[in-house]
Amino acid sequence: MSEFDVIVVGAGPAGSSAAIRLASKKMNVLLVEKSDPPGTKNVSGGVLWGHELDNIIPDWEKTAPVERYVKSKTVGFLTEDSSINIDFRSRKFDENKSGYTVLRVKLDQWLAKKASESGAMLVNGVTVDKLAMKDGKVIGVEQDGDTITADTVILAEGANPRVAIQSGIREPLKDRDVAIGVKEVIKLPEDKINERFNLRGKEGFAGEYVFGFLKGGVEAGGFLYTNKDSISLGAVVSMEHLRSNGNTHSFDIIEQFNSHPSIAPLIEGGKIDEYSAHMVQEGGFGSIPKLFGDGYMIAGDAAGFSFSNGLVLQGMNYAIQSGITAADTFMELKEKGNYSDSALSLYQEKLQKTFVLQDMINFKGIENVTWGNLIHQHLPNILESVMLEIFMENGMPKRHMYKILMDAMKKENVSSSKMISESFKMIRRL
Repeated sequence: MSEFDVIVVGAGPAGSSAAIRLASKKMNVLLVEKSDPPGTKNVSGGVLWGHELDNIIPDWEKTAPVERYVKSKTVGFLTEDSSINIDFRSRKFDENKSGYTVLRVKLDQWLAKKASESGAMLVNGVTVDKLAMKDGKVIGVEQDGDTITADTVILAEGANPRVAIQSGIREPLKDRDVAIGVKEVIKLPEDKINERFNLRGKEGFAGEYVFGFLKGGVEAGGFLYTNKDSISLGAVVSMEHLRSNGNTHSFDIIEQFNSHPSIAPLIEGGKIDEYSAHMVQEGGFGSIPKLFGDGYMIAGDAAGFSFSNGLVLQGMNYAIQSGITAADTFMELKEKGNYSDSALSLYQEKLQKTFVLQDMINFKGIENVTWGNLIHQHLPNILESVMLEIFMENGMPKRHMYKILMDAMKKENVSSSKMISESFKMIRRL
């Protein structure tokens, strides 16, 4: 007989959500986390979208350590000198708070505590070496030569799925599967943040940016989110391009972002309180491994469940939903006591009925757009050229927009046919 019904590896949003659901239904759950306390090894873009926590923690917004709700959303294209932004701000965000900025250290500790309060056994500071197997079936986990057994293991170990790789249930990550995320938390007084971002009370700002100013073909984007008295600012850099370039470093890129003329005034006078780096899942549907097998399921970032379409970055809501779905799958199978590969295929069936796999399938190939040459190398400069001619007066006759656009594309060596074909691909993917 197994020591636990379920062992959950990883106390991030996916793992803790699974443990909360299981423990609240009186399952015997072990939640193992390598960092102590939970969250100290994480790098987060910083916005928790959606209300999936409603399913396991009623009224969670009242007690969760959220920073601000997203009132203002920006998508920007940065050149060396300019910032071309799409800004959206709505009173509807006041009525329906669908996104909250968070600091993962606080959020993960809170979720892990909720799991413990629900009845899960929480063990921090323990690194699982690999899955324990018998006759090809996962029977638990191994740590320092000791085996702890469970009917099922839920792997929610994050963007670096080391346990899954070392256990041979998924292939090592490739450069196309991940990006490097580098983040700074910059302390700044609350009144300064409100003034600079035109915010009041608990209102918050969330911005994502395309870096069109980088040299050497390196592709990267950035994010800037407001917390109560700090700013989360970071860069997400293509691993593939970073490696092939060889001369550019991720810390140089975030410094260029910090000093950009449209960003520097927003963080002026701030003090860097935290600096961290981590892998970020960016491979899309093509990077999702097999999600289940004899005695195990994979959830959250470990399963490749993150979403970016250039307008919004999401991951925590996918993690929470997949963790809950994994827990529900186990409980449905518990009566029969069958946790075989064929039985646990129910996990994928359930996920296909949620936004998690539906989004991953519907936006299959989106990474080819968000990490495309046109978006990063040409579009920011084209937009800058168009805007400069429209808004800068030089005493010359005005030209039609079509002519301005054609000349801007020519300057970037982008043909009309390429622009049309790439735009069509973008529309299809988006």
